[in-house]
Amino acid sequence: MKTFFTSLFCIICFSGNISAQWTEQSSGITTAIYSVSAVDNNVVWACGENGVVLRTINSGTNWIVTNSPNSSVGLYTIRGLDAMTALVGGASLTAGVVYKTTDGGVTWTQTFNQPGGFINSINKFNGVPVCGMHGDPVGGRWSQFISFDFGTTWDSTGIYNPAPPGEYGWNNSACQPNGVSYFIYYGTNNTRIYQPFADGTVLTHPTPGLVNSMSVWANSSVRLMTGGNIMLYSTNGGFNWTNVNAIGTGNILGITGAGSTWFYVRGSSVYKSTNDGGSWTSDYTATGTYTHMNLSPHGLFIWAVRDNGGISRYLSDIPLPVEMSSFISTVSGSNVTLNWSTVREVNNSGFEVERSDVNPQIPVDWKKVGYVSGNGTTNEMKNYSFTDRGLDQGKYNYRLKQIDYNGNFEYFNLANEVIVGSPEKFSLSQNYPNPFNPSTKINYDLPVDANVSLKVYDMTGKEIVTLVNEYKSAGYHTAEFNALNLSTGVYLYRISVHNGGQSFTSEKRMVLIK
Repeated sequence: MKTFFTSLFCIICFSGNISAQWTEQSSGITTAIYSVSAVDNNVVWACGENGVVLRTINSGTNWIVTNSPNSSVGLYTIRGLDAMTALVGGASLTAGVVYKTTDGGVTWTQTFNQPGGFINSINKFNGVPVCGMHGDPVGGRWSQFISFDFGTTWDSTGIYNPAPPGEYGWNNSACQPNGVSYFIYYGTNNTRIYQPFADGTVLTHPTPGLVNSMSVWANSSVRLMTGGNIMLYSTNGGFNWTNVNAIGTGNILGITGAGSTWFYVRGSSVYKSTNDGGSWTSDYTATGTYTHMNLSPHGLFIWAVRDNGGISRYLSDIPLPVEMSSFISTVSGSNVTLNWSTVREVNNSGFEVERSDVNPQIPVDWKKVGYVSGNGTTNEMKNYSFTDRGLDQGKYNYRLKQIDYNGNFEYFNLANEVIVGSPEKFSLSQNYPNPFNPSTKINYDLPVDANVSLKVYDMTGKEIVTLVNEYKSAGYHTAEFNALNLSTGVYLYRISVHNGGQSFTSEKRMVLIK
């Protein structure tokens, strides 16, 4: 049976640590804690052996053991959504399970049961009421599910990743990269990491020299570390790795970091590097074995939990410059428009827009093509746009260089290549912005002239509005949807295209928040 002392974390980027220190907190229990999830600097959730769930609302000054969802199951991963709401997952002897509370742990509702399953991680995607969950393979396929109502219901339609016999994952070994809301990385016991995307695509990244990826963390969409008996570091999204010679003994069961600074837990100690793993130092040691660590989304504290009920807290000045919820592209003729949204900014001076040609025959050469000013410090959602005009036909990559007022910077890479020229295939894009209020744009591509129907539905299947119902010429098209008179919720939009013997249908979800 696989080891349950595994972990990961999901955090964001930081730049510096002033008056940093580790202190011990009192959990009130001595049984194993396997997972910890910080909602903000004050609200933190944790879970562990025998169905135990803990919560603090005052930065850990007091930890309260809540009512248990089920004392007969092991709870190995938790995701706090706010002070009253949390999702917790794990496994009984017969099934993988997920429970949800909306009253601070007084009562729990089981929202998922999978015979023969084991739930490894639950993630909340930035800025939207969407959660992702993954678990060990069942029936020859990895368990990957998505929820559009904060974990009340789960769906795996269109999400498929086959698993070789004997392949499984590790609890908490999944990470949503900083500023990216459309994919995660998760570890396995089979010398590989998987990278599933929202559209069902799954990339496989071999991890030479590391069989068990028990922990994974990415401080950007392409810079990540994974650990087990050794630690590997990648600067290109897992396609190539370098052994960073992690110190200590035992398995590496949790990683966190941002910029060039990284922490990991191994055995009874926490280790730290400030130069992307070039060198490591022991930062703190306690009794017991560390099982997981997590950084506050606001960057003030790190929490690390252990198999004896121990909880350590790290105090530091860790400003998280930008938390991004989306970054997409659209093409109109020879122009490329980039749209991105942030849900939080700290000290954000602005974004340099960089472009490179996609050409395997020449080295990647990033060129600055524009600049968009940031909004300094704000907790409100901000939308940005930049149009790169007059491009030649070809394929391009884009990235944003986010710069703070102190000169620190972080890169956010566009997930897809951009093709300028006539559309090569029918395509329906994710709406932008998403979430939105009250209007949003929907782009679709037609390689040939065709009859197009584009409609919006609510989650019951009731038609809300027809946006397009006419003959359209080949090219790149945009439809606008105004939801001024609709209530907050998840809506569907569906396109149907017909031209002689050719047809195309596609459906996507969008989130309206008022």
